[in-house]
Order: sequence, then C-alpha cells, then structure tokens
Amino acid sequence: MNEWWLPLCFITLVLLALPVALYPLRKTKWFAAVLAPIVIIGVAAAYWRWGAWSTWQHYRQETERQRRVEAVLQTIKSPTELVDRLKARLQANPDSARGWYLLGRLYVSQGQWQIASEAFAKAHQLAPNDTATTVNYGQSLWQLNQQRFDEPIRALFTNLLRQDPDQPDALAMLAMDSFMNHHYQQAINYWQHLLKLAPEQSEEAQMIRKAIAKAQQQLQE
Repeated sequence: MNEWWLPLCFITLVLLALPVALYPLRKTKWFAAVLAPIVIIGVAAAYWRWGAWSTWQHYRQETERQRRVEAVLQTIKSPTELVDRLKARLQANPDSARGWYLLGRLYVSQGQWQIASEAFAKAHQLAPNDTATTVNYGQSLWQLNQQRFDEPIRALFTNLLRQDPDQPDALAMLAMDSFMNHHYQQAINYWQHLLKLAPEQSEEAQMIRKAIAKAQQQLQE
C-alpha cells in the first residue's frame, strides 16, 4: 500500500474545509490568499509530526523490522548456529550491550548458566541501568549460587527497586529472599506491593496471595 495515501487524504479534507474556514475573510481576499497556503502547510506539518502519519510510519517500520528478523531466523538451522552468528557479530562489535544480553538469553535457553552469566555481566557493565539486563544478570548469579542469595545478588535487585519501585522481578526476588531469611513481614510487604501490579483474577495474583498467606502463617507460629 502506498504510504502517501494517509497524508494526501488528510490534506484533501483540509482543502475541502478551507472555503468554509476562510468564508469570514472573503472581503479581504489578499489576506485569505496568503493565509490559505500557510494553513495547509501548518496543518500538514502537524499531521506529519503528531498525527496518524507518525503512528503509521512507526507501524511500517516495526513490520519491516519483524519481517527482516523472521527472514534471518528462517536461514538458521539450529540454536548453535544462531549463537555462532551472534558471537561473530560481537567480535566485530564487542561494545554492544544488546548483543551480549541476547547471547546470554540464548545460553539460558540451553541451560548454560555459567557462560550465560558471563555474557550478562558484560552486558551489565556496558548498560548498568538496563532493567532486563540487570534482572537476567541477577537471576543467573542466583542460579549459579545454588538458588541462594548473597550480598552482590541482593544489591542488584535492591538497586533495581530503587530505580523503579514497581519493578516486578525485583519485588518477587526480594520477597523470596526475605521469606527464606525468615523476614516474613518484609516478604509480605514486597508481595503485597507485587499483588497491586498483577491482574486481579490472574494466576499470578492467586500465587502471590498464597505466598502472603503462608508468610502470615509463619508470623503466627
């Protein structure tokens, strides 16, 4: 579909409306003649900048990006080949935080937590404020530490929560840490905060309520 059809339709509508809009100025024809093109240009520019044109362009770009990704994936025969391609790209561009993050995710999908954690560590070093990178780095360290928390792991999620008090992964991990260390009221506080973020009738909300009930039971014992 021709991408110019939206702005052309819009400008056509403006042209149809101009006689009505400029009717009160019919006695000063020179002023109307000057004003008309200014109105058309201004409205078209606003449409281009803020209106459906921007949304449509974004949609087209996202669609094209998805098409390119799907085309690349169709040429890959195995996850190992995808890892090899990504590693080759990282050799050419080792400062790509996104690349290291994606490599870590690929290793996680294969259960290779050690090298996944190393990839996440590089991504985190390059982009320390990226939420997804921090979450995955912290979770990989937690896995390697036999699913136990230590101060570096705890600090990652605590700092993440300082940046975003509603970050669900940090709330969930810190709630679990508090519960395992018998800090039941603190665990309840984290879970209650997390519960506010979950859809009321969702499976996640039901699991959080059960966790809160279990922590409350521990407080009474």
